[in-house]
Formats: sequence, C-alpha cells, structure tokens
Amino acid sequence: MSDLKVLAALERMEAWMRDPAAVPDPVDLAEWNNEFQAASSAAEHGLGWMDLVVRAHALGGVVQARTELLMGVRDAIKLELDAQARGDRALKGYSASAQ
Repeated sequence: MSDLKVLAALERMEAWMRDPAAVPDPVDLAEWNNEFQAASSAAEHGLGWMDLVVRAHALGGVVQARTELLMGVRDAIKLELDAQARGDRALKGYSASAQ
C-alpha cells in the first residue's frame, strides 16, 4: 500500500513537469519532498517497485532539464539587467558631463 504513496508523489511531480507554466513554489516543493521521502522510506518495494524506480529516475532527468532551462533564462535576464544598469550609469555620466 505504501508504494501507492510513492506513485502519488511521482504523479504530482509529473503533473508539474507536463505544464511548462507550472513552477511549484518553494513551500510546495518542500511539502512534495517531505511526502516523497516519507513514502520512499515506508515503501513496501512490492510488485511493480522497479517500475516506480525507473519512472522516478526518468522524472529526475525531466526535472534536471527543466532546472537547466530555467537557469538559462535566469542568466539571460541577469545579463540583460546588467547591460541596462551599465547603460543607465553611462547616460547619467554623460548627462552630468554635458551640463
């Protein structure tokens, strides 16, 4: 029966990963992690357990790919903000020297 809790946790994360706009907040992720860890610790490792393990590993790859994608977006935003800040400083410097 406890294997079903592992399955439920995996299905919850899979639902998040299917929706590109779904980014769980830190509270939801912490709650999910607690549920998954508890379910994994209490799991019976019954019939179908290896299928759950394979599914969890595949899901880990999906989560890693999403993480890398979001980190790339974050880095691009940081670069753009840095460029804008440099431009703002240059304009302020130009304004001060033009007067």
